[in-house]
Amino acid sequence: MTMYAEPAAVTGSDASMHMSDLIERFDWSAGPLGSPSTWPQSLRTVVDVMLHAGNAMCLLWGPERIFLYNDRYAAILGTQHPYVLGMPIQKVWSDVWADIEPLVARTFAGETLTFRDTPLLMTRNGHAEDTWWTFAYSPVRDETGAVAGLLNIANETTAQIAAQDGRDEAVARLGESKEFLRSVLASSNDCIKVLDLDANLVFMSEGGQKVMEVSDFNDIDGCPWPDFWQGEGNAAAKAAVASARSGVPASFLGYANTMKGNRRYWDVQVSPIFGADGKPERILSVSRDVSALKESEEARAVLNQELSHRMKNLLAMVQAITAQTLRQATDMEEAREAVFTRISALARAQDLLVRSSFEEADIGEVVEASIAPHQAGDRRIDASGPPLGLSAQQALGLSLAIHELATNAAKYGALSNDTGRVAVCWDIVDGAFAFHWIETGGPSVVMPGRRGFGSRLIERIVAGYFQGEGRIHFDHQGIRFILTGVSQRA
Repeated sequence: MTMYAEPAAVTGSDASMHMSDLIERFDWSAGPLGSPSTWPQSLRTVVDVMLHAGNAMCLLWGPERIFLYNDRYAAILGTQHPYVLGMPIQKVWSDVWADIEPLVARTFAGETLTFRDTPLLMTRNGHAEDTWWTFAYSPVRDETGAVAGLLNIANETTAQIAAQDGRDEAVARLGESKEFLRSVLASSNDCIKVLDLDANLVFMSEGGQKVMEVSDFNDIDGCPWPDFWQGEGNAAAKAAVASARSGVPASFLGYANTMKGNRRYWDVQVSPIFGADGKPERILSVSRDVSALKESEEARAVLNQELSHRMKNLLAMVQAITAQTLRQATDMEEAREAVFTRISALARAQDLLVRSSFEEADIGEVVEASIAPHQAGDRRIDASGPPLGLSAQQALGLSLAIHELATNAAKYGALSNDTGRVAVCWDIVDGAFAFHWIETGGPSVVMPGRRGFGSRLIERIVAGYFQGEGRIHFDHQGIRFILTGVSQRA
């Protein structure tokens, strides 16, 4: 049985902090996830995407189902925030765990689950309350392809359900009080309409006029309702009207613009209103704005695609580096050390990219992270240059190039004795990117008899990322490397 060690808890004074800061300062080393420096790239990536998302999201990770969440999800937790950060999920939602445990298990088995307006009895503010939720559970796979986590995109619909219940009650009492009906409909955020049997608008609720951004109902009174829909939505609206006209309710989902031209995604229910003779005499149409849910579903799809793309690119680069290193090595010990150090350099560059959401990295940060393992207290490596953004591929490539140069300098060049120094500088010259690595004061340089993968990596592969040229000069007084090209983020 796996034992779970409780990490150092956060306190109530932390409640006002952003989740990115809380997660960064949290003592993860005491729990099953361990220090963030040991987290797999898949976990770092999904946490970064979650923290920058506009939707309420939480993440369960590992066999213990450790709980992490973003700022929007913190509002859902009520008084439980921020104390539940880093806890197993069964402790966080112990009151509903019996309901959600089978769903969590199915997701960790590889299923993607979506639920709409699901009721849950929760205790999150010191008392039990009925709540309703629309949420999507998505499996998150690690570097091996196994499901290691669950990403939940959540939207509380308690208020909408309450409004719907009020609307249903009002419709049932339609004959008792027109004024009561008017006030209830005015308080609903749904767009409630009455159509004649030819599908022309004869009534729209006050709340519906607000959500549809209608300034004067007289401007659209009598207009054919299906004409508000375009393409597939128009066909679906006409089919729903035909069904209601025959006495059968219908529903559909689709896009339609408000009267001010703002695009919205609607969940539409179309029902017959029966007369005294039992035949349909009017048509009731209720449209609910579910744009936020649609955006959440689209965000989940984009997130899954983005995670897959990033992991494939990273693994392809690791595969290429490993294959080339093994091909050039003279023995397995040399190969092991070379593969380990090159992948470590790649990991440091990845850390920089995670902090910037994989968009770009500043060259100064890339250089400092790459030379840090070789920088002694006397700081014999001097780096200078203006702020300059690199694309993700350029940042990874330059990091590997600096690693190769620094490793060679430590073994054979300016960093192998007590007097050598290295100058690293970069700039934009006449619109072109220029990078220099210059060694002085080291042992006398001799042209090597064999050029290995490291040299090809520096001169060809990395230069290709910058659409330019890379040259290693074996000067007598020290190695010089010059890279010229284009900075994609200049």
